[in-house]
Amino acid sequence: MSLAELVANEFHVALDSVMLLRHSSESVKKLLATGGTVEDYTFTQPTGTAYDYAHPNKQPIELVIVIVQDRVYAVYRVLGIEKEGTTYSLTSAAHQRFDVERSKPPRPARRFLMQPLSSTYTGLAIHGWEGGRSRTAVQRSGGAFFSQISGSVVADKLDSTALNDDLDKQIAESLASTPAQRKQRLTLAPKLPRRIEVTTTAFLRNADVIAEVLLRANGICELCRTPAPFLRKKDRSPYLEVHHRIRLTDGDEDTTANAIAICPNCHRREHYA
Repeated sequence: MSLAELVANEFHVALDSVMLLRHSSESVKKLLATGGTVEDYTFTQPTGTAYDYAHPNKQPIELVIVIVQDRVYAVYRVLGIEKEGTTYSLTSAAHQRFDVERSKPPRPARRFLMQPLSSTYTGLAIHGWEGGRSRTAVQRSGGAFFSQISGSVVADKLDSTALNDDLDKQIAESLASTPAQRKQRLTLAPKLPRRIEVTTTAFLRNADVIAEVLLRANGICELCRTPAPFLRKKDRSPYLEVHHRIRLTDGDEDTTANAIAICPNCHRREHYA
């Protein structure tokens, strides 16, 4: 299924009311260098052009899928026309500098009211815009390759462990980056997090083991020997977590001999220190 079909189905709109808008990486780099924003670049469009969401001779656009660096940056619902004017009068001073640097004169334009939507596909890597197609910034229904723009949906299904491992790797890479590199990535990053399907494998643990270990601890962490940090809201019992000395994933037993009741801080230390 194409990217446009996925998003159209997600928000229950007609496929011919969806636009794919791809901002080139080079243009976005220049835009950000002038202090402009992707939102300003997206919300104001020249009147009567392929970018015009309310073009008089084309199907009105209801959803705009914005693509930056070949990923879905955001999905916006077009609520209507906010103002009419020129590409200079309707945009910020930073965006005007961007147009000046590109030798773009003021053109008749419309600024649209745009509602950001929380889409499952935000952040999705897209395919089908490679090569010579990159010179075409807009695709509407019926466009030359509108139906060929797709994303890696199946590959993005992860189990929870793999998801956490991947996040840990990305955090390490981010910490190793320069502040300038992080700032640039943050500027380009979608503000709404992408949702994906996550699969989890869990053990059916023995409730009696948990109860016996908690009673044995009697509200005292069995590692640091300090009282539980707080009481449970539901029954005012001391809050401790039951941890297996040797992990169940390593094939060990779910028994009182292999379990201890510990405070949340010690529990994290056991897993990550």
